[in-house]
Amino acid sequence: MNEITHLSFSRLKALSHSPLCLKRYIEQTRASTKAMDEGTLLDCLLFEEESFHDRFFIMPEGVKKPTIAQINAKKPSLETLEQITLWESIQMKIGKRIVITQDQYDDSEFIAECVRNNSTVVFQGLLHQDSFDFQVTTEFFYKGFKHKGIKDAEGLDRNGKHVIWDLKRFGAKSGVQVGFEIRTGGYDLQAAIYCHEFDSQGEECVYYLIAVDNDGYVTPYCITPEARERATGQWEYLCSVAKKIDGTNFKQGPEFYAPDGEFYLYT
Repeated sequence: MNEITHLSFSRLKALSHSPLCLKRYIEQTRASTKAMDEGTLLDCLLFEEESFHDRFFIMPEGVKKPTIAQINAKKPSLETLEQITLWESIQMKIGKRIVITQDQYDDSEFIAECVRNNSTVVFQGLLHQDSFDFQVTTEFFYKGFKHKGIKDAEGLDRNGKHVIWDLKRFGAKSGVQVGFEIRTGGYDLQAAIYCHEFDSQGEECVYYLIAVDNDGYVTPYCITPEARERATGQWEYLCSVAKKIDGTNFKQGPEFYAPDGEFYLYT
């Protein structure tokens, strides 16, 4: 790989670690993980609930996948035959849907309900379908690269202000810890990318990050234009780094950013 077709927040975040991290991010075939499935599930329940049954399948409790030994048994028991038959019939029903457990659904529905009932979300009408569009794609050119992304929500708040907001699920964190996570996780950079259309034209745009933890506590944050402007400096720097990458230094890890290009210095 010696060409970057486009950039996104995830790709820029990988590049901020190292060119090698970006290379691996682009090239890897990412198998779905439990955390990824649960994140997709929460987004579906909040933003596209009507599509739930088309996208997810709740595995009935007690159903087990037959082992290779059971499948290849010359004289399987009646119980094993029933298990294999049930499993095959369920696989036909699943199709391309994501398989989840009832516990995963219940947990995500609890979190979604906490977001729906949060006083700030309700007061600002952030989930009103008449005022907001959800899962909104964005695509634009900046600093020599096409940029792509998907905003969780975009629309107008109760005061008619243009708002973009994104949902983030963290582990159990206080409001102060969420603020630290915004900076260390680079979510101010994501805000700068999503608000670029407005910030670049000097138009007012409010950006909310709605953080929810595993206990259902919702912490609303507003990432200000000033914070986004500061993050834009990092964004532009990473774009300049992307231009310099070739097939050789794509293989460099974090030492790419070391002061002398090889060793970090500890004194």
